[in-house]
Amino acid sequence: MAEILASATVRGPAEPPVIDALHETFERLWDDVLTLGPEDRMPFELAVVEVATNAVRHAKAPDDGSVELQVDVEVRPYLLLARLYELGAVPMGELDVPDSMPGPEADSGRGLQMVRQLLSTVSCERQGEANVWTLTRTSGDGGAAP
Repeated sequence: MAEILASATVRGPAEPPVIDALHETFERLWDDVLTLGPEDRMPFELAVVEVATNAVRHAKAPDDGSVELQVDVEVRPYLLLARLYELGAVPMGELDVPDSMPGPEADSGRGLQMVRQLLSTVSCERQGEANVWTLTRTSGDGGAAP
């Protein structure tokens, strides 16, 4: 597997400050990988932040406990990878993303559709007591990005 050019981890309660920390982490990460252009950085960051924001809004713990988020990001030549862990969250249902954007009258449903359009792969599976999202974007000459 290709070498890791840069990596970062953000962890904290599934509350709005973790999103701010994620933005700050991406800013530092991009400073470490100057060869990666905005055509890959921006869509990847937007998608990861969207999934994290959805977790802050929707992830629930059993018995009204708390959920913690951990986001691990790796930058490799031609591949951006993020794993987002909803630690202590109840299992989420099946990942149901519509084939097209909802109409203007819809109150929700655009976020995951946008994420699918911005990334090469999106998956979510249950691992132990966590929902684990794996998000990738193939960058540059390493393959066809969406």
